[in-house]
Amino acid sequence: MEEIHQGQISDTLARHADSLNDISQKIWREPELYFQEKFAHNLLTDFLERNGFTVVRGYKNIATAFRAEFQSPNYDRLLHPTIAVLCEYDALPEIGHACGHNLIAEAGIATGLALRDVLTSHADTAQAVDGKLVILGTPAEEQGGGKVILINEGAFLDIDFAMMVHPFVRNDLEPVILGIEACRVEFRGKAAHAACGPWEAVNALDAAVSLYQNVALFRQQMKPEWRMHGIIVNGGTVGNVIPDAAVLLYRVRATSSKDLAFLKGKLVEFIHAAALSTGCSVDIDFSTKDPRSGPYMGMIHSRTMSHLYKKYSAAEGVIFVDGVPSFSGSTDMGNVSLVVPSIHPSFYIGQPYMIHTRDFARLAGSADAQKYTLIAAKSLALTAVELYRNKEVRDRAKQEFQLQKRLLLD
Repeated sequence: MEEIHQGQISDTLARHADSLNDISQKIWREPELYFQEKFAHNLLTDFLERNGFTVVRGYKNIATAFRAEFQSPNYDRLLHPTIAVLCEYDALPEIGHACGHNLIAEAGIATGLALRDVLTSHADTAQAVDGKLVILGTPAEEQGGGKVILINEGAFLDIDFAMMVHPFVRNDLEPVILGIEACRVEFRGKAAHAACGPWEAVNALDAAVSLYQNVALFRQQMKPEWRMHGIIVNGGTVGNVIPDAAVLLYRVRATSSKDLAFLKGKLVEFIHAAALSTGCSVDIDFSTKDPRSGPYMGMIHSRTMSHLYKKYSAAEGVIFVDGVPSFSGSTDMGNVSLVVPSIHPSFYIGQPYMIHTRDFARLAGSADAQKYTLIAAKSLALTAVELYRNKEVRDRAKQEFQLQKRLLLD
């Protein structure tokens, strides 16, 4: 890596630090749920357009998705790579940006500004960096699968590599990201007075409790990376009426497609067993709200790209501690990682608060998070520059990707 590129990236991030923080703060103060991120979409696209990017709003018929492009003067699709930097900006109900997506958006835009300046400098010299940059606005990560829809609509067909970062309780280079399928279960029975005629009833709540217990009993046989969890969202309304309906929401998670399918099958078995034992009928719904979406898949981390990110992060004083239990959540970035070589490192933002908590939401909107976010953006930008400039590294990442993909999908 040329020192001139590192210096240029640092200068760009320092020059735009206040504007980047302003973007993050505005998104943090206006939390929006999945597919409703109109404010964030408009804020980010307006900023990118003012800064020289070619912007497509409402990308791929998703109202709050966008694509912003910038390329070097000598860009040639046959010779030079296209790298996507992904932004997220949806929030959680009630607790706002408790997953720090305002910081993900800021880091993505910061990386984009840094790479824009590198791509336009040193043309026709030994320090030239040639390629295309795509800043992809991906809504509805928390729920809805915006990236899954974008994949299915062809948004990644011209992308060679993808990258993003995520704030977390600690630095995690290759967090364990599990595939996930969500399910709605509705048991139907027959209501009756709980004292005068309970023998007339078919108790739907008993079916729900039976399912809950079936899953609990199975946990002893579950592998460490498997998850099966759920809640009862409706189990009746009054205590003296045996309920004729009960509704549960369940999720299964695993790293591989094979294991995810196995757990899904086990959950279906438990559901039918609960229905059979109580005499209830049951409706099982694994469908998504948007038919273009689908389940989230486990993540393949590009080891080549992760190594680069770690190298540049370490130079900024970032420490990745081995042997610490990893993040074990799910994200639609896992789906992207099955399409192109990808990374999704997590970065510490100043306090050991877990995501999806009110404490983390406050931290994501604090001044303390800023320096960590810009370090992550710088590391992403330098990783991208190395990919742009080094064909051997690109080829190694692609070969590795094909092998990892086969292993995960088997």
